[in-house]
Amino acid sequence: MRRHHVKDRAVEEQPLADPQRAQDLERAEQEKDEQSLDLVQRIVASVLALVVGGGIAVLLSTLTALNALDFDAGSRIGLWVMGGVAGMLTAAAVLVINRRHPYSPLLVLGLIPMAVAAYWVWT
Repeated sequence: MRRHHVKDRAVEEQPLADPQRAQDLERAEQEKDEQSLDLVQRIVASVLALVVGGGIAVLLSTLTALNALDFDAGSRIGLWVMGGVAGMLTAAAVLVINRRHPYSPLLVLGLIPMAVAAYWVWT
């Protein structure tokens, strides 16, 4: 399938006498399009993972901090830890989606909701 693109006029006006060069330019343009599509797909998947997994982590941390369900201390700490685990799993998923090693120092960013709720859990 051939895609139609708006090209630079300087490139259009140059005669391509060599058919191999024309094929190389077309192949390079196709690779550039595929890389662009791959980037968009990774961004969309990362945002989806952040919204779903991050929402769970924030919800658990908020329930813990506000004690909205009137749990005892052990249950609050359990929810607090589950929020941290959900945040770390979300951070690992985003790292894997973006082709990075899941054991990166960036994994600690998943603990932000847990760290924010820590004050209310322990007071």
